[in-house]
Amino acid sequence: MQKLTSDQLYRYTKIDPKAFDDAGPDTIEFMERFHPRAYQSLNFGLHLKRNQNHIFIMGQSGVGRIGMTKAMLRRAALNKPMPHDVVLVSDFNESNKTQYLYFDAGQGHIFKSAIEEFIAQLKSQLPVIFDGHNYQLRSQQIENELLAKQEAALEDAFDLAESLSIEIQQTENSFVLYALIDGQRVRSADLKTQEEAVQRQFMQALDEVEAELNKGLTHFPFLQHEFMDAGKRLNTQVVNEHLLPLINALRMEFGKTDDIKNYLDSLQKAVVNKLHLFWDQNSEQVTSSQQTSMEELLAEQQGLAVFEVNLLVDHRGMEHAPVIYEQNVSMPKLFGYTINSATANATDTVSLAMNHQAGLLQKAHGGFLMLSVASLLKDPEIWSNLKAALMTKRMTFEIPSSSSVVPYHLPDFPINVTLVLLGQPSHFYALQEVDSQFDRLFKVQVEFETELERTHEHELVLAKKLAGEIEDWEDLPVDTSALERLIEYASRMAEHQNRLYTNKAILRDVLAEANAYARANQEGHVSRATIEATLQQKAFHTGLVEEYHHRAIVEQQVLVSTEGQKIGQVNGLTVVSFGKQSFGQPVRITAQASAGEDGVIDIETEVDMSGPIHSKGMLIISGFLRGRYMREKAHGFTASIVMEQTYDGIEGDSASSAELLALLSSISQVPLRQDLGVTGAINQFGEIQPIGGVNEKIEGFFKICQERGLTGKQGVIIPTANMCHLMLDIPVREAVERGEFHIYAMAHIDDALSLMTGLPAGKPNAFGQFPEGSLNYKIVTALEKLNEKEDKDDKDD
Repeated sequence: MQKLTSDQLYRYTKIDPKAFDDAGPDTIEFMERFHPRAYQSLNFGLHLKRNQNHIFIMGQSGVGRIGMTKAMLRRAALNKPMPHDVVLVSDFNESNKTQYLYFDAGQGHIFKSAIEEFIAQLKSQLPVIFDGHNYQLRSQQIENELLAKQEAALEDAFDLAESLSIEIQQTENSFVLYALIDGQRVRSADLKTQEEAVQRQFMQALDEVEAELNKGLTHFPFLQHEFMDAGKRLNTQVVNEHLLPLINALRMEFGKTDDIKNYLDSLQKAVVNKLHLFWDQNSEQVTSSQQTSMEELLAEQQGLAVFEVNLLVDHRGMEHAPVIYEQNVSMPKLFGYTINSATANATDTVSLAMNHQAGLLQKAHGGFLMLSVASLLKDPEIWSNLKAALMTKRMTFEIPSSSSVVPYHLPDFPINVTLVLLGQPSHFYALQEVDSQFDRLFKVQVEFETELERTHEHELVLAKKLAGEIEDWEDLPVDTSALERLIEYASRMAEHQNRLYTNKAILRDVLAEANAYARANQEGHVSRATIEATLQQKAFHTGLVEEYHHRAIVEQQVLVSTEGQKIGQVNGLTVVSFGKQSFGQPVRITAQASAGEDGVIDIETEVDMSGPIHSKGMLIISGFLRGRYMREKAHGFTASIVMEQTYDGIEGDSASSAELLALLSSISQVPLRQDLGVTGAINQFGEIQPIGGVNEKIEGFFKICQERGLTGKQGVIIPTANMCHLMLDIPVREAVERGEFHIYAMAHIDDALSLMTGLPAGKPNAFGQFPEGSLNYKIVTALEKLNEKEDKDDKDD
């Protein structure tokens, strides 16, 4: 048994001021030092040139895995080629279809602006050109040619009419014939007033002229068709004369690939074919002489949308390949969506396509995409579609059948992206178990440690990193002593004097609260004392449940003795957890032993209130009893053990040493000290094994003793293996320093037996016999007496 000094209860941090003033590590350097396993794994994965080498990041939220992973990805992205900008345009060769065009990074928006300016120029300039003097002269010439041909077609009719004294008058829509009699025009209906001979002469003349006139008019539809064709050829010629220099300028600037050249050629033809959209005319009278299908007529409703350019992926201003992080993922966000759906016309599919917004997979093409695995798994459709895209390296755009979005066309999009998933180990192993394709996709596993060895170098690195992360807070200055106390707090959270908890988010939260505390108390800076007060205040704010539990003990609603001696009774130390809050809670453990053959009975187990680990601890106690006291001769007995006044389930074996003490006290009828609390797991050889929550357990028992009044004899017994886990609060350390409270470390149950009873435990001799007067001798003697009584009862029966 070792009695601990106050120096053994806590490990202080001391930062060298000169070393602290040196420049702190950047994010990658911090990761390399503080998370070497994760750094090496991720660095290896980023250099792995294999098909489907996607990455899975595991680690606790708050350790900085997102920021550190981003920094590593950005460094890797600098060595990747810059991906192309992607624009979506109409495929003029297929109605209602679209196509992708690819441009060097930063050129996509320039192309979009150029096409928009090109269309705007046409909308403003073409009407002016077609209303201009030059076009009107050329158009009038075509019209004059038509009139001349029409006159020639009717020349015979007019000559015949003149020879027969018939006058032909042309109205707006028809021809009217008159007979010329004595210099007067007479209509055919008025010839009845003339003499019969005259009447017969002119009726015949009118019929002959009308027949000749109709003969000439039969040529008019053909002449009109020639006129329309000539007009269309003129329009095509005029618009091409205007388009050619504009299209050539676009070709010179952007025509670096065949796809872009072909698009510009098709664009020129499409403008000619859809000239009526730029000039308020009927489409049949402008440039198009081909037959128009129903599908094309419907497409006409889309208007100028076919000339729009949708800049899907824009890399302007970027210095490296994309590195995108998204925490909340949905199908539209990942695969793309249109911003105009419910209000769109059912036939306006090109307009919908031109309003399509690229998804994260398209935007991250050529780089890295970081996603939260939890958000992916919330919708099975997301995971299945994402897997399909990764496996085929191609994204097929499909609108769900349940969507109100009108289906519109998007070509398949080739993707080359490294997917980086962030999640917990449980996610990784569950996906490995249920998804046979998971291992094929994710070949790189990166684990961020939650604890790290506490060295002077790591303490310094952590302090510098924290100081660097709060530089932009524009808050109170933080002393080095405050950072030292934070590092000690990180060690307390790791429950180890030689380990550090790596969750910087929690430490930053403490700093933020400390700043608030300092301002509230008119302090000009954050010091060690500020951090200490902040932690105490934090414990007070979240300590209501703990106060209720401890009050019940102090007021003896829950029975726990902190003075005197009792047979078969000992104070066990437990930890109570509510959410993220946990605190130490002493509990009375009692045992009763008698003659019998039932052995050790765990009351919790009998009533199904114990978990498997606790039940395992009770079986280990039975094994210890047989190995120590019944090696040569069986001693039957019956004993019951229980944790008093516990009404929830019990789990864990950390109370097994205390339970054994209570049992041995009941068997031997030797009282145990009640001013000591005991914790520790025992094995079948009586060796004490470490337990968790040692700091909370000690502090919980100390608070009860302090509330009742410290006697100077009270204390706790912990496993020797837990000495390195001690990072106790100031009140406990000060009480130990004053000799008002004591902490003992035991390596074997015999250590606790001696301290708790005041008797030597006693070691067996070569014959397995314990020395008289020792506690173990009393236990063996008591067991023999219990068996003697049982034998006597059997004879009486």
